[in-house]
Amino acid sequence: MKFNILIHSLLRPLLPVCAGVSCFISGSHTQAQDSVIVAASTKYINCSPVRVLFIGKNYRREWSTPVKMPVFHLKKHQGGFKIKELGGGQQTKSLRLLDKNGQEWVLRSTDKDVAKAMEVAIKNKFVSRMVKNPVQDLISASHPYGSLTVSDLARAAGVIVARPKLFFVPDDPDFGEYRSLFANTVCFLEDREPTPDQSEPESTEDVMEKVFKKNDHQLLQQNVLRARLLDMLIADWDRHQDQWKWGVQKKGETTYYYPIPKDRDFAYFKSNGLLVLFASMTVLPHMHSFTNDGSALKKLSNKTWEMDAQWLNQLDEKDWKNAIIQFQNKLTDSVIEMAVKKIPAEVYAISGKKLERKLKNRRNGLLEHAMNYYRFLATNAFIIGSDEQEFFTIEKAGDNITVTASRNGSEDKNKIIYQRTFNQRHTKKIVIMGLDGNDHFDINENVSSSIKLQLEGGDGNDVYSVKGKIKTKIEDDHNSPAKIVLAQK
Repeated sequence: MKFNILIHSLLRPLLPVCAGVSCFISGSHTQAQDSVIVAASTKYINCSPVRVLFIGKNYRREWSTPVKMPVFHLKKHQGGFKIKELGGGQQTKSLRLLDKNGQEWVLRSTDKDVAKAMEVAIKNKFVSRMVKNPVQDLISASHPYGSLTVSDLARAAGVIVARPKLFFVPDDPDFGEYRSLFANTVCFLEDREPTPDQSEPESTEDVMEKVFKKNDHQLLQQNVLRARLLDMLIADWDRHQDQWKWGVQKKGETTYYYPIPKDRDFAYFKSNGLLVLFASMTVLPHMHSFTNDGSALKKLSNKTWEMDAQWLNQLDEKDWKNAIIQFQNKLTDSVIEMAVKKIPAEVYAISGKKLERKLKNRRNGLLEHAMNYYRFLATNAFIIGSDEQEFFTIEKAGDNITVTASRNGSEDKNKIIYQRTFNQRHTKKIVIMGLDGNDHFDINENVSSSIKLQLEGGDGNDVYSVKGKIKTKIEDDHNSPAKIVLAQK
């Protein structure tokens, strides 16, 4: 057990940091140059056989191969940029920039320093210093140019994302107080607001607060599913809530939010090191490599189970199948090949064809493997209302049951905010959470199912009408009055 805890401590700092490394520059480069030939890093090529055994072969050659890239001139590129403010976290250096039209961009380095993360994760300074180098070496498991390929795949699949471009930042005095931070680094430049109307995207925290507060705020779940299928295709396991922004669409009385995935640092993650393999089988099951078959989607999505259960809770088996087939049809061989060719030619020559082959194989197997993940999610379903009043109705639908939620009990389709039919072969339990508000839960008398129901009214004067033959558990706020109507015997 203690060994497992140590492994977890060693690898946890990798989660937010293994997106890239500092650029190694040989010699000096002046502002006058339009392009340079540099390697992303030479840190990972000259390492001991023991290091390779435990950390893995990974993408060491891709990191150390010199590639040609354009030079970024702050005052010249795209008519010139102004620095708005410094961004980034403990490890990533990023600058928020404004172009001549006032559009906001982000210049983020691929250099990530694990030292600070190690100090936070491991309080013992001696242990922190001892494991810093192995943890830094784990960065070689991420593809240095993987994020360049994702935008083409995303656009083909109907997922809105930024389009990062690769640049070398010279020792540029125009960076002012940030000159030393960014001098001689490899960076990605991308649009911070890739929405079609250039409106500012919202954070997940802000969006979910609105969704839980008012029932006329909803997620576009079909869009979320397409984005999650892309995650599965490229084996990106670091998709926590901070890795998403949300665009806004208004339709009638309802405000809809569509996802904008960001930070593709873990796309194509690959490691055959003993340390990583052991971690993926024990304390970090989501740390799965980008393999040919892509069958381990449940483990790959370990960090997003709760998120998927909320954000995809309206979609049934048919919805998933249709979405997967459309996704497969849109990501043709030519789309995949063109996307992978966005990798610098010098690195494409090393492993580009292998990357293409794996993507095609994972696409071909996606229907089988993603449907297995759907069935895992469907086993225990969660339906969440809002702080406003909702009417939840459970009705018989052949051998299945249909759950409908509406704003005022009306059958008007414009008032329905949730509807899904559950197959008792797949679903064992449904939890319906009304949150606050005076919610109504109505189980029709013709309902008969092996599915278990758990009804949670929350704060408010809730009403429960339980008339069907279905095992039901009611949980309500003890400080709020509730009315329970049971079927007459």
